[in-house]
Amino acid sequence: MMIRTALSTEHDVIGELRVRSYLGQGLLDAGPSYAETLRELGWDAPDEVMAAVDGDTVLGTVVYVPWGPRCEVARGPREAEIRAFAVAPEAQRRGVGSTLVKAVIERAERDGLDRLVLSTQQIMSGARRLYEAHGFTRLPERDWSPVPGVDLLVYSRNLRDRAI
Repeated sequence: MMIRTALSTEHDVIGELRVRSYLGQGLLDAGPSYAETLRELGWDAPDEVMAAVDGDTVLGTVVYVPWGPRCEVARGPREAEIRAFAVAPEAQRRGVGSTLVKAVIERAERDGLDRLVLSTQQIMSGARRLYEAHGFTRLPERDWSPVPGVDLLVYSRNLRDRAI
């Protein structure tokens, strides 16, 4: 398995992988219209869709979102966001998610950033354990709700030793 920037020809495959992953976890029940957002997230620069691939098969994906107008919880140019993190249901519990998280952390470090942030849901206990295992901690003052019934928890990972 390798992590690389997704190819434009993988747009549809990655969109459907995201939707299958979120549907399989019951994450689109309160906001089914989010499925279309999932299909389209990250394909415009400067965002980067990253893909975990095994040969020609996309196993998982994450979007690296540098500070800018599409950020939801980042608070300045020294932060970036992780969005649309998804692993194909058939590839879960095989280290794909961990490898993707490591890759996006390394990407943010290469950019010289101070912090990486993300939003997740309480129900996403597996994802929260994965993030915590990679040094992410709660940032409750940034919790938010994009639509009624969807409460998002914010996590952050400091990338530098100095206090932020």
